[in-house]
Amino acid sequence: MAGDGEGRTAGRGRGVTTERGLDRVVNFSDAVVAIAITLIILPLVDVAQESGGGPVSEFLGENASGLAAAALSFVVIASFWRDHHRLFERTESYSRRLVSLNFVWLAGIVFLPLPTVLIVDAAGSDRGAAMLYIATMLVSMVAVRLQQMVIVRDGLLSEEAAAMPQRPWWLVWAPTALMLLAFVLAALVPGVGTQALFLLLLSIPLSWVGGRRHRVDPSTGSGTKEPSGP
Repeated sequence: MAGDGEGRTAGRGRGVTTERGLDRVVNFSDAVVAIAITLIILPLVDVAQESGGGPVSEFLGENASGLAAAALSFVVIASFWRDHHRLFERTESYSRRLVSLNFVWLAGIVFLPLPTVLIVDAAGSDRGAAMLYIATMLVSMVAVRLQQMVIVRDGLLSEEAAAMPQRPWWLVWAPTALMLLAFVLAALVPGVGTQALFLLLLSIPLSWVGGRRHRVDPSTGSGTKEPSGP
């Protein structure tokens, strides 16, 4: 029943849901990300314990690639979590489709440290390592964007978020499209590797231009009426 303190709601294709259920989805996701981001450094902790108390400079020199991989994994996972956090901050309910896509997103997060180590250790001619690294990030990016679509189409946004002007879908998907193009370049062009990820810098001017085009008109209090996303 409504009003039982659980915030029960019902929506298209999602049955009865509760605020507590949404909290569990978010808390579980945060816990998985926290574990994944912690596991990044644990192998280096083991190496440090086995080093026998040698000079710090020697340890850093011998494990420079591992430290670089750990730092890179931390930054990428933190960026993905921030995107995921912003999305669920504007969500008041959930559906089975949303939970399923969330597991796909989490799978990419958990797997990411492995290809990160491979690209740090791999020779520059190894396309496979770069392709696996970019593909793993692409999976998480696609999963969170599909979650965004489900949240909008299933009416899972909070009232405040639904009332706000939304960005057009082409702008929401632009970084994902650039990541896909980076994967194609890494696969087809010899020697490009992870340098193809510099294409993602194009999302900055795209976001700036898109923000100007779809800025809310202060005289009307509304934005453009194009298909949009959170």
